[in-house]
Amino acid sequence: MQPPSQQAPAPILSGMVQQPSQQIIIGAPSTNATAALVLSILGIVGSLFYGLGIVCSIPGLILANGALLITNQFPNHPDAGMAKAAKVCAWVGIGIFIVMILLVVAAGLLYVWAASLAEP
Repeated sequence: MQPPSQQAPAPILSGMVQQPSQQIIIGAPSTNATAALVLSILGIVGSLFYGLGIVCSIPGLILANGALLITNQFPNHPDAGMAKAAKVCAWVGIGIFIVMILLVVAAGLLYVWAASLAEP
């Protein structure tokens, strides 16, 4: 038997050695998905007023595409759904703009046609 000062140290965790964890926590990069969604929704509302929403829909679409580029690189990114919604809303706003322009052109053509019929 060895003297108490020379005994082997007893294992602390029954033979397991605890190593320090070296986890690197990487946060998801920020995106402009919120700004894209706000601009896209404003584009839908603005498109109902003579198509003025195109001023907000196109920048919303550009920001949404940029946010989607970032969120596609990181699976389960928290802004992925918002970026997709912003892209859909921007395209809806652009579609409403196109329909409004076609309606204004059709109304103008109809007015000219009706005026030509009324002349004697």
